[in-house]
Amino acid sequence: MQRPLLLSRDPEQYCQVIWRDPDSPSHYRCSLLNPGYVGENCLGVKIPDSHLRGYSLWPEQGPPELIQPDGPGIPDTDFLLYVRVAHTMKCHREVRSKSNYLVSLFTLLYSLTPYLNRLITYLPHSASPPPNNISLLSTTVYPQPSTIAYAACCQLDSADRPLAGTIIFCTHHLSGLHYSHSDIVMATIHELFHVLGFSGQLFKKWRDCTAGPSIGEKCSPRRQVTRRDEWGQLILTTPTVSHSLAKHLGVSEAMQGVPLEEEVRVEGPFSSHWEARLLQGSVMTATFGGAHRTQIDLITLAAFADSGWYQVNHSAAQELLWGQGSGLNFGLVTSCRSGSSDFFCVGSGLGCHYLRFDKGQCSSDPLLEGCRMYKPLANQSECWKKGNAPLSTAGNPHGEIYHSKSRCFIANLTSVLVPRRGTTPLPQVLPLRQVELTGRCYLHRCTEGSTYVQAAGSPWVPCLPGKSIQVPGYHGLLFCPWGQFCQANEDLMALPPSTTSPSSSGLLIQLALGLAGPPGYYLSKMQQQELTQTILQALVIRAGTHTCHFHSPSINSNLVFTVHMWEFPGCQGPPAEILYRALSQSLNDTPLNVDYGGATFTTDYNRWLASPGLISPNLGIVLPIGLSLILLILMGTGGTVAYRKYQASLRVSPSASYPSSGLPGSIRSLSEGMREV
Repeated sequence: MQRPLLLSRDPEQYCQVIWRDPDSPSHYRCSLLNPGYVGENCLGVKIPDSHLRGYSLWPEQGPPELIQPDGPGIPDTDFLLYVRVAHTMKCHREVRSKSNYLVSLFTLLYSLTPYLNRLITYLPHSASPPPNNISLLSTTVYPQPSTIAYAACCQLDSADRPLAGTIIFCTHHLSGLHYSHSDIVMATIHELFHVLGFSGQLFKKWRDCTAGPSIGEKCSPRRQVTRRDEWGQLILTTPTVSHSLAKHLGVSEAMQGVPLEEEVRVEGPFSSHWEARLLQGSVMTATFGGAHRTQIDLITLAAFADSGWYQVNHSAAQELLWGQGSGLNFGLVTSCRSGSSDFFCVGSGLGCHYLRFDKGQCSSDPLLEGCRMYKPLANQSECWKKGNAPLSTAGNPHGEIYHSKSRCFIANLTSVLVPRRGTTPLPQVLPLRQVELTGRCYLHRCTEGSTYVQAAGSPWVPCLPGKSIQVPGYHGLLFCPWGQFCQANEDLMALPPSTTSPSSSGLLIQLALGLAGPPGYYLSKMQQQELTQTILQALVIRAGTHTCHFHSPSINSNLVFTVHMWEFPGCQGPPAEILYRALSQSLNDTPLNVDYGGATFTTDYNRWLASPGLISPNLGIVLPIGLSLILLILMGTGGTVAYRKYQASLRVSPSASYPSSGLPGSIRSLSEGMREV
């Protein structure tokens, strides 16, 4: 059984003088306590004594005097995360109200549960004394326009795996409106990934666990994790990472490694992020453009597999579209300016961000090193926000539609004829002034992998990849993007259990609705339940019948709503088959729109499955229990989160056995040598 997790104290903090006589039984033990010792901290957050091993004062001869006993520790715990909300020097100068930050903090931490549980599982390591000379590691992230949060790894175990860390959240970002809940969640995942091992100072501690008879056994330090290639670029060279990049770029041969972003520091070059030119949009790049433009990508998860500390669920990775299938030379400074890439741009004109959620301007930044891409405009660039729509039809000559299912297209559509200067205004010879090609927002729809586009007042028009099309009612052209613009709809889910059974002779019908919502919108389990009921009510109203026709409604994390329809005695209304035909036609003609939590959810597709007679019961979808964030101890503006060991949760083998109160084998200073990245 795993022992409770206890962190070690720093003897250089609590001890002022040690015994140096090698013939003394108390050699290298503490002989004089530091009168100014006030306990341990991690990035300014005080660690409770209950989380720490005790310490003693040793006389020259005789038994030691116990000053502080071991704390009880945290049972069934793999990793301790300390949380503090504060306005520090690293945070933005602007101070805002912090009345809501505790509520935001609780919501944030619990919303991380499904993410981490699906991504990584701790691997076992042999228990042995922890290493000496462990310094505090720290990273800062997302300086746009100011720091959202920064983090530190506080202690490592005997296999150099992180045991504890701290995240500092800047107060005004939790209570302000600039960043959404989803943005803060993604920023927190970025920081947790740094603490858990994606760090320039932890790369050198990664383990090679491929030699053992089973995963996690007989691990040894990796000989080389980073190096410079022939062009002087710092790269991460481990095998799973290199293979994942090759697969992402569509390259058959093995890659040398994945380029890292270099940051020049006093102590020399340092890197804890992917190269922005190559992996734009990855959760571990140094810049942050919003949760809906950020992915927890396969290459980042591959890095955790190569660390030797975790077993990774690669199927939980999100698709990274930037550079996908672009070949070996993608992201090079020498190739990004050619104008031949679907991801980079030249000049300074207006267009579309590569994910097509936003209009963008062709620009660069220091991390892109001269390469240019369409970056979202500062204001009202989001095509998926209804509030960005023009107030009147007269102010919308380009027929733009702002909607949760709208995307950005390069177009010069216009419904207004504008004569060139100096021409005779005769309708039959009216020459048009060329309308500039730019990014415009139009409604899009995907049906069986094909894309359709609609401007205001126009019918749906097929939009074939790479083609330019005309839209009825408008002059000019709309250019269809290359590549797979529509994502394939997932298959129908297994039938969920029901408390009510259909009759043996009745017709059982299953309806699955694929919904589209705001990008990056996250729903907790409770919100999923509330949205399920909201969609069901809208469906009942659309059908014009009673709720008793609909059974076992549910919605999954991919926004697929499923409900069953069948007849049973006492339910008034049309037969299920007639109801199915009417509702199917209605949904095909007009998508279902549901407003919930300030967002609009629209049906992207609907699928029906009919089966006569009884359906054998099944277990439905078993959702993971999740990563248990059980212990949350508030300390002023700080807190602690313990990751506990339960079935289907983040797991780890027994922690390393730490020496109790003496100096040998103890962890060094929790504050000495702190580096900030």
